[in-house]
Formats: sequence, structure tokens, C-alpha cells
Amino acid sequence: MKKTAGLAALTAAMVLTIAPAMAQDAPTSTGISLRVGAFFPNDAFAKDQSKTWFAIGVQYKVSELTQFSKDNYKADLAVSFDYYERSGFRISPLLVNYVGHLGENLFYTGGVGIAFTRFPAGSGFDSETKFAYTIGVGYNVTKGKQPIFVEGKFFGNETKEYNGFGLYAGIRF
Repeated sequence: MKKTAGLAALTAAMVLTIAPAMAQDAPTSTGISLRVGAFFPNDAFAKDQSKTWFAIGVQYKVSELTQFSKDNYKADLAVSFDYYERSGFRISPLLVNYVGHLGENLFYTGGVGIAFTRFPAGSGFDSETKFAYTIGVGYNVTKGKQPIFVEGKFFGNETKEYNGFGLYAGIRF
């Protein structure tokens, strides 16, 4: 558990250190967001592997939903892929997301899709594809062409053993 939390903290620190230098040379936004952090499973079955798992995710903004944008509110349609694992137990949700921006800093998200899972079964592992969803909130810590953000998400799954919370730090390219 300490190794995973330490690795997540080290990776987040590197992203937050390198990002400001990269932002100076960035010509335009690509719509890609990269995040790293930790996943905290809810269920005892998953917690038996560890209470804290390494987590990484990427999101791509497909389009701005101009019909929902008004004054100080913007909305986007995005696709995301996350990966969190511990001791061979892993979950990888692929989701279509609605992202609402309340001003320049605060945002929220909700998404649905599928999760590719690998979990302990007997003396080996088994795999399944299940319905998955997420809800979350975030905050853009810095502004500009490559904002740094923090984000909290709940990842849900039709199999409750795969549910949990993710805490991330990230950068938008």
C-alpha cells in the first residue's frame, strides 16, 4: 500500500513540476487530459488486494456542446480510459462523458460505458466486461493553455466489487 501511494504521489509531483515549463511553449490545446493518482476500492474483496491502488487515466474532448453553453457555463463531450490495478487485479473503464464547466476553474463529469476487469479466481485470474459509470468533480488549479487540475471521481460498475473512488492530479494538453 505504501509503495502504491508513494508511486502515485511521486508521479503527480513530477506532472505538477514539469507542466508549467511545458505550458509556455504549447501553441494550442489538443483536448487531451492526463491524470495520475490513487484508487480506493469500496468492497472488501478488492480491498484484500490493497486499500490503495495505482491509477492513471486519459481523456479526450471530442467536442464542445455549444447548445448547452451559456454565459459562465460550458459543456463538453469526451471519451476517457482509466486504468487502476493492484496485485494482478485490474479495472479499465472506457467511458463516454459529459463534462460541465462552471466558470474557469470548477468542473464536474458524468459518464457511462464498459469496464474491462481482471480479478483473482481460484488459483489464477478471470476476466469480464461489465457496464460501468462515473461521476466526479474537479478544479483547474492553474489556467492557460495547459491547466493543471485535481479531480475526485466515483467509479461504479454493475459488479459492486469493482466500485471505488479515485483521487487524481493531472494536466491538459
